[in-house]
Amino acid sequence: MRCESGFLKYIQRPGAISDLLSDLRGMERICIVGGERALAAFLPRFAEDSAERHMLTLPEGAPNWTAARSFAADVVARDDQAIIGVGGGTAMDMSKAIAAQCGRPLYLVPTCAATCSCAARLIALYDEEGRRTGSAELPRAIQSIYTDEDLLAEAPRRLLVSGIADGMAKLSETASACLYADNPAEPQWRASMAQALHLMDVYFTHADAALKGDRAALSEILYANLYLTAQITATGSARRIGEIAHHFYNGVTRLFPTERSAFLHGEIVGVGVLLELELTGTAAGYSRKTVETFLTQVLQCPTSMSAMNLPHDEVSLARLSAYISEKASLNPRNVVTALGTIC
Repeated sequence: MRCESGFLKYIQRPGAISDLLSDLRGMERICIVGGERALAAFLPRFAEDSAERHMLTLPEGAPNWTAARSFAADVVARDDQAIIGVGGGTAMDMSKAIAAQCGRPLYLVPTCAATCSCAARLIALYDEEGRRTGSAELPRAIQSIYTDEDLLAEAPRRLLVSGIADGMAKLSETASACLYADNPAEPQWRASMAQALHLMDVYFTHADAALKGDRAALSEILYANLYLTAQITATGSARRIGEIAHHFYNGVTRLFPTERSAFLHGEIVGVGVLLELELTGTAAGYSRKTVETFLTQVLQCPTSMSAMNLPHDEVSLARLSAYISEKASLNPRNVVTALGTIC
């Protein structure tokens, strides 16, 4: 068994950025990586730091190794002592990729709770067109993560919703182990399932209040989206699972890039969760109908391909089914039948 945390320290509280300032004390040169909007929200809270700052403003688009290698060479040339990644999933993955290339300690400040990337060693890789091509692991743990609840309270509601919808895939994807014959349960899988059920309980208990501005509920959801989801991933399992919700996302991104561009990662994954639950059946009391109602009434997310303006004619469904079934090693007939229920 291998259970390895992606980070050394996780801090979540209002004003957590002040802890980052303390942890960087004594450093002379630092590199701050992020997009324009994330940096605009972060920098006023980081005004007291006296280190020389090297700013890397990320271009639009998905992170890729070509850009990461160029940025890493810049960090080495300037002899920066640490990398501070600021932003959402793109900034987190790019910061991790840069750190992997240059070996500097990495400190991460999420500015939205739409992804667990800030608390995982996994680095998502993309090609120049933004299509997922694989993944890599950060060779050493992230130094610290600073979840500043004041900063995150100002993030757009849609990003929080996207993170919740994405996080729900932890249950459906763990449960999808039932799709494979002779796939015995083992301790890590049972631990993942228990964590995923707790995650769903947090969502169903606190999401509505958090989205209406309740700060205590928001704290629970931030912890769930950013921390708990990453721990489920880190727990891992030797038991085979389908990961259908994310294969659905990757297939939509690859086959229908124009239509996909109007929606966030988690919004698409949420529809993939419904597809997965159609294939797996009720997972520990959570049925496809229960989750669909939550997505519709609480999160106000799309719950069908037509709601995302995705093609759902016979040929399009066959192409998407072929992609998902190949990645998940499932019968394409079963997948295309399940796709028909989410049109």
